[in-house]
Amino acid sequence: MAFKVLALTLCWVLLGAHSVPTPDASCTINSINDVDSVVSSCTTITVGTFTVPAGTTMIMNLKQGSKVSFTGVIDFAYKAWSGYLLEIIGNSVTVEGTGSHLFHGHGEQHWDGKGGAGSSKPPLLYVKGTGSTFKNFKIKNCPLRCVAVDGSNNVVLSGFIIDNSDGAPGTASSGKEGHNTDGFGIAKSSYVTIKDATVTNQDDCVAINCAQHVTIDNFHCIGSHGFDIAVGMSSEYDKNVVENVTFSNSILDGGMYGLHILTVNDGGQGYVDNIKYNNIKINGPSDYGVMIQQDFSNAKQGSTGNPTGNVPISNVDIKGVTGTMNGQYSSAVTIRCAACSNIVFESGFSITGAKAKDECKNFQPTGYKCNT
Repeated sequence: MAFKVLALTLCWVLLGAHSVPTPDASCTINSINDVDSVVSSCTTITVGTFTVPAGTTMIMNLKQGSKVSFTGVIDFAYKAWSGYLLEIIGNSVTVEGTGSHLFHGHGEQHWDGKGGAGSSKPPLLYVKGTGSTFKNFKIKNCPLRCVAVDGSNNVVLSGFIIDNSDGAPGTASSGKEGHNTDGFGIAKSSYVTIKDATVTNQDDCVAINCAQHVTIDNFHCIGSHGFDIAVGMSSEYDKNVVENVTFSNSILDGGMYGLHILTVNDGGQGYVDNIKYNNIKINGPSDYGVMIQQDFSNAKQGSTGNPTGNVPISNVDIKGVTGTMNGQYSSAVTIRCAACSNIVFESGFSITGAKAKDECKNFQPTGYKCNT
């Protein structure tokens, strides 16, 4: 009998290659000290629960084709500084959040109601990739900007939940509100799709500064400054170009703005072309429903009333955009142009409840008569 037991044991060992594999502990990240060795040697990576030390950027420069699963809570310890908290870089990679995953930036320890103009605050996540997918990330309390997509090509971000509700005026105590907590920022990138996202924050839900072929679809933005295209901050022409962008199938609740295109009248040259808005519901922004302006001063960080044509805006199509305004000085449509062409409001556009008149300076759009 003993011989038979031994034989069976040997058989199991010999056939072990056919058994269910177990995760390789050497490819699991359980502390910041594991990161460099794991990402340099593994392509299937699991990231657990731990705290990133204060003032440290967790950098994941992934091998091509890597698959990464965040399964736990990553806490970022407090320090007043300006470095990113997390950077994920890779080509042909798939990175996702699963299970109890959360990136917690502890913005509540940083917020002072002043954003970038106050104490130093770190933005949370930097993403750079080619042919890559990032999905199902949960992000809480970004100290400053939440997700930066930079230098990327052919990337998809989906299923993100960004929650900065703790920093909302009326929720946070006075002087402790979140500010400049932009949801997604896109720069120097092309063929970017961001979809199926919920963003609660205190600045732009999406901000695009320099990008081509961008799709923003199925967003729910809460308390934000809406969908923003901001161009002209750079002195380099190539960094002042935004074209072929579509925003669609989304809801913008509260906040200050709905749809916003601004160009900088004291900045460099560039252009904005072929921007589409389709099937967007705007619920109660306090200031502007649709604002297209070429009079924003970067130096003064505000509107001047003097638009310039250094960054022409052309071929803007607004279709199926509806909603209501909420604010003492709210305006449904504001256009201030020096070099605009072919801005079209298609059938179905309706924004009601504005307390102030429209403004159409130097330009009359097609399909909509400004109530000036």
